Amino acid sequence: MWSKLETYLFPLQPGATCPSGTFEFHIPTRTMEWSEGMFGMHGLHPGEVVPTFELFMAHKHLLDRGQVLAVWAELLKGGGQGALLHRINDIRGKERRVFSALQAEAGPTGQVDHVRGFMVDVTQSLRIESQDAAQEAIERVYAHRDLIEQAKGIVMALRGIDGPAAFDVLAAASQQTNAKLHVVAENLVEAAARGTAAEHLAGLLNLH
Repeated sequence: MWSKLETYLFPLQPGATCPSGTFEFHIPTRTMEWSEGMFGMHGLHPGEVVPTFELFMAHKHLLDRGQVLAVWAELLKGGGQGALLHRINDIRGKERRVFSALQAEAGPTGQVDHVRGFMVDVTQSLRIESQDAAQEAIERVYAHRDLIEQAKGIVMALRGIDGPAAFDVLAAASQQTNAKLHVVAENLVEAAARGTAAEHLAGLLNLH
């Protein structure tokens, strides 16, 4: 199945795919076969170099190489499957984050003599995910900012304290009740709308 895999779907923009490729390692002959996609991820073209296990490992990020070798060593003992997320450096030194899956197959003697697998470049996918998460966090902060400011104003008016001290009251109540800050603020604002802000705030302060 993996020998025909040239693309692998990871979350990108609609319809987009991550670069990927397949590889096979014949242990008795120490020869390796790479698909076109594998060459591409390493910044190479088919025929430009002869793929070997040593070349395969040389492109692993120095800090991840030990982990990759440990996975291979375990699989070569008794076969089976393994997978890991790690980094490689292409021929130009560009760092890529890749996901690899391996399958080690034992021959008639019980010794592993063949390993096949695929590799997917998830660099762009992870970058988009990180950017989306950061944007989401920013949007959440701004969405609740006005609500928190209202609650701060209520605390300032009722307790005769400044803005930072009022925020500290809300933050302490958030920790004590294990509720998000914007939830504490929303409850106080709603209490103010009912005319019970003083009682509600007194309840919050009694938590300390």
